[in-house]
Amino acid sequence: MNCPTCGQVAAGDVSCQFCGQALILPPGILLSTVGRRFGGYLLEFVLVICTLGLGWLIWAFMIFGGGQTPAKQVLHMRVISIQQARAAGWWRMFFREFIAKTLIAFVSVFLIPYFWLLWDRNRQELWDKMATTLVVSDPTDQLRPHSREYTDSS
Repeated sequence: MNCPTCGQVAAGDVSCQFCGQALILPPGILLSTVGRRFGGYLLEFVLVICTLGLGWLIWAFMIFGGGQTPAKQVLHMRVISIQQARAAGWWRMFFREFIAKTLIAFVSVFLIPYFWLLWDRNRQELWDKMATTLVVSDPTDQLRPHSREYTDSS
Protein backbone atom coordinates (compact mmCIF):
# COMPACT_ATOMS: atom_id res chain seq x y z
CA MET A 1 0.00 0.00 0.00
CA ASN A 2 1.33 3.43 -0.93
CA CYS A 3 0.92 6.39 1.41
CA PRO A 4 -1.60 8.87 -0.07
CA THR A 5 0.47 11.82 1.19
CA CYS A 6 4.10 11.01 0.30
CA GLY A 7 3.67 8.09 -2.11
CA GLN A 8 6.15 5.86 -0.24
CA VAL A 9 5.35 2.22 0.40
CA ALA A 10 3.71 2.27 3.83
CA ALA A 11 4.60 -0.91 5.70
CA GLY A 12 2.65 0.03 8.84
CA ASP A 13 -1.04 -0.66 9.18
CA VAL A 14 -1.84 2.55 11.10
CA SER A 15 0.60 5.22 9.96
CA CYS A 16 3.22 5.94 7.32
CA GLN A 17 6.71 5.64 8.79
CA PHE A 18 8.03 8.27 6.38
CA CYS A 19 5.64 11.23 6.67
CA GLY A 20 3.40 10.35 9.63
CA GLN A 21 0.17 10.16 7.62
CA ALA A 22 -2.49 8.30 9.61
CA LEU A 23 -3.42 5.67 7.02
CA ILE A 24 -6.87 5.08 8.50
CA LEU A 25 -7.78 8.77 8.05
CA PRO A 26 -8.15 11.18 5.11
CA PRO A 27 -4.96 12.38 3.41
CA GLY A 28 -3.28 15.28 5.19
CA ILE A 29 -4.14 14.10 8.71
CA LEU A 30 -0.73 13.41 10.25
CA LEU A 31 0.32 12.00 13.59
CA SER A 32 1.10 14.81 16.03
CA THR A 33 4.82 15.34 16.38
CA VAL A 34 6.70 14.66 19.60
CA GLY A 35 7.31 18.40 20.01
CA ARG A 36 3.65 19.26 19.53
CA ARG A 37 2.61 16.61 22.06
CA PHE A 38 5.19 17.87 24.57
CA GLY A 39 3.88 21.40 24.05
CA GLY A 40 0.40 20.02 24.68
CA TYR A 41 1.49 18.57 28.04
CA LEU A 42 2.98 21.92 29.05
CA LEU A 43 -0.11 23.84 27.94
CA GLU A 44 -2.36 21.35 29.75
CA PHE A 45 -0.41 22.01 32.96
CA VAL A 46 -0.70 25.79 32.51
CA LEU A 47 -4.44 25.54 31.82
CA VAL A 48 -5.01 23.40 34.91
CA ILE A 49 -3.16 25.96 37.06
CA CYS A 50 -4.86 29.01 35.48
CA THR A 51 -8.35 27.53 35.85
CA LEU A 52 -7.65 26.16 39.34
CA GLY A 53 -8.35 22.67 38.05
CA LEU A 54 -12.12 23.02 38.20
CA GLY A 55 -12.38 25.10 35.04
CA TRP A 56 -10.13 22.64 33.21
CA LEU A 57 -12.29 19.74 34.40
CA ILE A 58 -15.53 21.36 33.21
CA TRP A 59 -13.94 22.33 29.89
CA ALA A 60 -12.53 18.81 29.44
CA PHE A 61 -15.83 17.08 30.19
CA MET A 62 -17.57 19.31 27.64
CA ILE A 63 -15.15 18.47 24.79
CA PHE A 64 -14.16 14.85 25.53
CA GLY A 65 -16.86 13.74 23.08
CA GLY A 66 -14.88 15.34 20.25
CA GLY A 67 -11.68 13.46 21.12
CA GLN A 68 -9.98 16.45 22.72
CA THR A 69 -8.68 17.86 25.96
CA PRO A 70 -8.48 21.64 26.49
CA ALA A 71 -4.84 21.83 25.31
CA LYS A 72 -5.54 19.59 22.31
CA GLN A 73 -8.43 21.85 21.36
CA VAL A 74 -6.23 24.96 21.52
CA LEU A 75 -3.44 23.23 19.53
CA HIS A 76 -5.83 21.65 16.97
CA MET A 77 -4.98 18.07 17.89
CA ARG A 78 -7.44 15.23 18.22
CA VAL A 79 -7.46 11.75 19.78
CA ILE A 80 -8.62 9.12 17.29
CA SER A 81 -10.07 5.70 18.02
CA ILE A 82 -8.05 3.31 15.86
CA GLN A 83 -10.84 0.73 15.48
CA GLN A 84 -13.46 3.28 14.45
CA ALA A 85 -11.13 5.61 12.47
CA ARG A 86 -12.78 8.71 13.93
CA ALA A 87 -12.57 10.98 16.96
CA ALA A 88 -12.55 9.08 20.24
CA GLY A 89 -15.82 9.26 22.14
CA TRP A 90 -16.45 10.61 25.62
CA TRP A 91 -15.95 7.33 27.51
CA ARG A 92 -12.78 6.42 25.64
CA MET A 93 -11.37 9.87 26.43
CA PHE A 94 -12.35 9.53 30.08
CA PHE A 95 -10.68 6.11 30.24
CA ARG A 96 -7.54 7.41 28.50
CA GLU A 97 -7.17 10.61 30.54
CA PHE A 98 -8.12 9.42 34.01
CA ILE A 99 -7.98 5.63 34.30
CA ALA A 100 -5.13 4.62 31.96
CA LYS A 101 -2.87 7.56 32.90
CA THR A 102 -3.49 6.95 36.61
CA LEU A 103 -2.71 3.22 36.29
CA ILE A 104 0.51 3.96 34.43
CA ALA A 105 1.52 6.57 37.02
CA PHE A 106 1.05 4.00 39.81
CA VAL A 107 2.96 1.16 38.16
CA SER A 108 5.80 3.18 36.68
CA VAL A 109 8.84 3.47 38.88
CA PHE A 110 10.84 5.41 36.32
CA LEU A 111 9.73 8.05 33.83
CA ILE A 112 10.19 5.67 30.89
CA PRO A 113 6.44 5.35 30.15
CA TYR A 114 6.22 9.11 29.66
CA PHE A 115 8.82 9.02 26.89
CA TRP A 116 7.38 5.97 25.12
CA LEU A 117 6.28 7.98 22.07
CA LEU A 118 9.93 8.78 21.28
CA TRP A 119 10.53 5.26 19.96
CA ASP A 120 7.01 4.08 19.13
CA ARG A 121 6.38 3.84 15.38
CA ASN A 122 2.87 5.34 15.74
CA ARG A 123 3.97 7.93 18.34
CA GLN A 124 1.70 6.37 20.94
CA GLU A 125 2.11 6.69 24.69
CA LEU A 126 1.27 3.65 26.82
CA TRP A 127 -2.15 5.13 27.65
CA ASP A 128 -2.79 5.47 23.91
CA LYS A 129 -2.04 1.77 23.53
CA MET A 130 -4.40 0.92 26.43
CA ALA A 131 -7.20 3.01 24.91
CA THR A 132 -6.31 2.04 21.29
CA THR A 133 -5.98 5.66 20.24
CA LEU A 134 -3.73 7.89 18.13
CA VAL A 135 -3.12 11.61 18.54
CA VAL A 136 -3.23 13.49 15.25
CA SER A 137 -2.92 17.09 14.14
CA ASP A 138 -6.24 18.34 12.79
CA PRO A 139 -5.58 21.99 11.88
CA THR A 140 -8.82 22.46 9.94
CA ASP A 141 -11.02 20.46 12.36
CA GLN A 142 -11.70 18.03 9.54
CA LEU A 143 -12.31 15.20 12.03
CA ARG A 144 -14.69 17.12 14.28
CA PRO A 145 -17.64 14.83 14.96
CA HIS A 146 -21.21 15.88 14.36
CA SER A 147 -23.12 16.94 17.46
CA ARG A 148 -25.10 13.69 17.66
CA GLU A 149 -21.85 11.72 17.82
CA TYR A 150 -20.77 13.57 20.97
CA THR A 151 -23.01 11.26 22.97
CA ASP A 152 -21.33 8.14 21.54
CA SER A 153 -20.11 5.77 24.22
CA SER A 154 -16.82 4.76 22.55
